[in-house]
Amino acid sequence: MFYFNWLQKNNPTGKPDRFPELKNKFETSVPGLYCIGDLTGIPLIKLAAESGHQCMEKLAKDESFKKDRESASANVYDLIIIGAGPAGVSASLRALELGFSHLVIESSRTFNTIFNFPAGKPIYVTPQNPPMNSALKFNDGSKETLLAELAKDIENKQLPIREGETAQSIVQGDQTFTVQTTKGSYTAKRVVVAIGKTGNARTLGVPGETLPKVFTRLIDPGEFIDNDILVVGGGDSALEAAIALANAGNRVTLSYRKSALSRPKEQNLLTFDHLVESGNIVPVFESSVKDIRDREVLIRDAEGERTIPNHVVFALIGTEIPIEFFRRSKIRIEGEKHFSDWVKMIALVLFALVLYFGKDAPNTPVSTIGEFFLVPAKSIGMAWRQMLSALLAWGSFTGIILCSAYLVYHFVKERKRYFTSSWNTFKYCYYFSMLALFSSLYAAYKLLLLHPLFGYMGYWYSAAYTLTIVIFGLRRIVAKPTGYIKRQTLSLIAFQTLPLFILPMFVLPFLGSHGMLPAWITNAVFPGQSYWRAFGFILAWPLFIHTLATGQPVLFWFILGIVQTFVIIPYIVFRWGKGAYCGWICSCGGLAETLGDEYRSNAPHGPLAKKWDNAGQVVLWIAIAVTILAIAAGGSGSPLSNTASDVYAFVVDTIFAGVIGVGAYFFMSGRVWCRFLCPLAALMHIYARFSVYRIFANKKRCISCNICTKVCHMGIDVMNYANKGIPMNDVECVRCSACVVSCPMQVLTFGKTKKEDYDNVMYKQYRTPLTQGWQSGLPQKDIDMLVALEKDAK
Repeated sequence: MFYFNWLQKNNPTGKPDRFPELKNKFETSVPGLYCIGDLTGIPLIKLAAESGHQCMEKLAKDESFKKDRESASANVYDLIIIGAGPAGVSASLRALELGFSHLVIESSRTFNTIFNFPAGKPIYVTPQNPPMNSALKFNDGSKETLLAELAKDIENKQLPIREGETAQSIVQGDQTFTVQTTKGSYTAKRVVVAIGKTGNARTLGVPGETLPKVFTRLIDPGEFIDNDILVVGGGDSALEAAIALANAGNRVTLSYRKSALSRPKEQNLLTFDHLVESGNIVPVFESSVKDIRDREVLIRDAEGERTIPNHVVFALIGTEIPIEFFRRSKIRIEGEKHFSDWVKMIALVLFALVLYFGKDAPNTPVSTIGEFFLVPAKSIGMAWRQMLSALLAWGSFTGIILCSAYLVYHFVKERKRYFTSSWNTFKYCYYFSMLALFSSLYAAYKLLLLHPLFGYMGYWYSAAYTLTIVIFGLRRIVAKPTGYIKRQTLSLIAFQTLPLFILPMFVLPFLGSHGMLPAWITNAVFPGQSYWRAFGFILAWPLFIHTLATGQPVLFWFILGIVQTFVIIPYIVFRWGKGAYCGWICSCGGLAETLGDEYRSNAPHGPLAKKWDNAGQVVLWIAIAVTILAIAAGGSGSPLSNTASDVYAFVVDTIFAGVIGVGAYFFMSGRVWCRFLCPLAALMHIYARFSVYRIFANKKRCISCNICTKVCHMGIDVMNYANKGIPMNDVECVRCSACVVSCPMQVLTFGKTKKEDYDNVMYKQYRTPLTQGWQSGLPQKDIDMLVALEKDAK
């Protein structure tokens, strides 16, 4: 356990919030239905307003929308906007300018969320750049000045807003949508949802939470004077409420479940620290509320349970999106799995089983398939692996046919959801083509015995693997044309295409068969025409375990394997991080960063997923044991060594890398093998503990939107480092640059530290400066390191 803790020393394990599943920035899983504002995952007033403007611009350029508008009847709106916050009103203003007939439905009053801010709440209009195109203009100030500016922006605009009317569901018709509300229903060609998430407060789930003294928002702190008040939460809302209540003359205690305040803005932290120093606010970290009573509250902290006097409780622990509304409207939420998703995953698992076990399955003519399965006695003499391969391959082949039939029906039925662009059409056709190709090849080899005609199945697999990296790599470059991504993707394509495909599959066999290889190369590097060993030039031990663990040891590969794994890779990891190999060279990473790029947000996050990150260490230990047995056996081999190698190949190479790695690819991100089970990645985690490579953050720009965490397919809680300004020190990082590129505030950059923080001291000791004294009591060497690292971060 100490070993695992050392690898993941003090790493945060936060989860990203889940929002409606969006494509093309605003469109939901229901074609023609859009989300803007907070529902896009960026909690900023300015960017919310800008999203409304941008969504209207996108609709104005949509040719299908133009045609639908021309054919619309008089009683059908072009557009219905649900929600009259900054995003909805901004969209309405632009829709008015563009001549869209539209209606805005608001459950309360226009800008209701802002009206519900605490009196005097400070407003910071970030980011300053880029400039806004929205008709709504506002500046830094307070709740009151913001409302005044917004009122002026919409003055005399005659926006078609219907207040006090709640949307209950959105029903998709033939070519229209019907929005059902508490007062009637309306029909439109398109619908834009701009309801935010502030109206759905999370609850504590403790006894006494329904008492009249418990609130989930603060509007006027002046209503509370000389009270004992408990504020629960650690975000901006909680700090702003605690500050306002303390300034109003109350005795405020703030309870937060974590050991540090990581999410609030810099200005709020400074004010909060000042009030803590003066004794007006008492922070209680690593605490939770257990019971709320009439005149007191029971809390548990690091010292145990205790009661504190209390008149009022503010539970400000965040909000949730209105899940039920979206489900009623058939809008998919990120990470949700439906029946069709499970069928897709099953089909991928079956595809992997056929792909990997089909090579070992017996050639079974059509006339003997039934006899083979109905008369088990005939299989008694088969090796256990052959028999298992046959059962898995043929059973999976049958399952693929059944799953494919359902998926064809599903894709045709839901074609508007899937085939929304030329790229999506190509992508799904490509997936089905690969499924059909390998199913057909398997049938040709095993049913019709056409192996000599089509060649070795491994060639087809390598060709498809390489082609996929090339196609989806070029797509990644087009979709995200940053210099870093261009260079990284081209590097991955080059390594996969040349040394991992053309060289071992074509060049070496051609040269060898024509006597063009020098004898010393044939004997010392590829004895017995073992050109497959060329994978070892790129794929290091223990990912390519055969470099060292083989029944026919070759001195050249033995030396190269040791130099690769224990000299070259440690050096590049120390200088440039684990991602220098995983993100720029490795073929597994090549597929993950190209084919898997669109599915990175499916990566599991949180404490449990973080524990599973250590599973690769177990695989690494097993690889070490198998390698030692193989080396000890030498060229002769031994029953124990051969059995260990067979079991390792079956479990790790086939089940882990092949079946799980392929089957869960689109459901747990393309890095599912690399992150959880790869033994080479596990070894590099040890090297990365001593690396000087980091991702740095400008915490003054961080808005805690959590997008960086969401797009990390290694499950790293990037935001928890970014909003502290601490150099990110998680060994899982593969330098994919997704967090850097996706950050809307340009907070993150790559860099190196002057000192190795291999114990993650900065994260472990971080506290808000005045509340905890983040350097007090530390050894001088740690203080020196903190100062140096903080200087680097700035």
